[in-house]
Amino acid sequence: MADEIYFVNKFIFFQERNKEDYFYNSLIYIFEHDENGALGVVVNKMIPIKETKIFETLDLPANDDNKHLLNGGPVDINKLFVIHDQSDIESSLTVKNGLNLTTDMDIIKTIGNGFFKGNYKLALGYCGWSSGQLDYEISRNSWLVVNTDPKVIFENKPKDLITIISKQVGYDIDKIQNSEIITKH
Repeated sequence: MADEIYFVNKFIFFQERNKEDYFYNSLIYIFEHDENGALGVVVNKMIPIKETKIFETLDLPANDDNKHLLNGGPVDINKLFVIHDQSDIESSLTVKNGLNLTTDMDIIKTIGNGFFKGNYKLALGYCGWSSGQLDYEISRNSWLVVNTDPKVIFENKPKDLITIISKQVGYDIDKIQNSEIITKH
């Protein structure tokens, strides 16, 4: 399988128009994808919990930032993930020329105390695919693969990412549609 194509450091956008599907209108950044499966985080959907609530729960100073948590995906929905751009943090899943992901409590405390030096987003949950599952779904056009600078997530509001990325790639990624419903989530 030397010709395998993996989608690490890319976004995928759900193309199916079934509003009942969990992934409807989801933009996911892929942190890991290989022969064993894939892992990503939804970056364009928020949940109505502010970061300050997380920091207060951990007895950390709550800044006045009104950022909401990302709804990262349906797996481990009670686990807090930090998406960040600091490649020197050993506890992170590091993507070359891309973003990084960690659940390290020390990093969360560093953010809460206001000492984190980089950009970050907090998410509850992640998306996971078993071996070959994402490859199959992409081959059936359930997902559109989008290659653009991942740091766009730090520079824009989650709700604006579809529009911003569409402008960057030169076409409306949310107008491409797969009429064949094949995924079962």
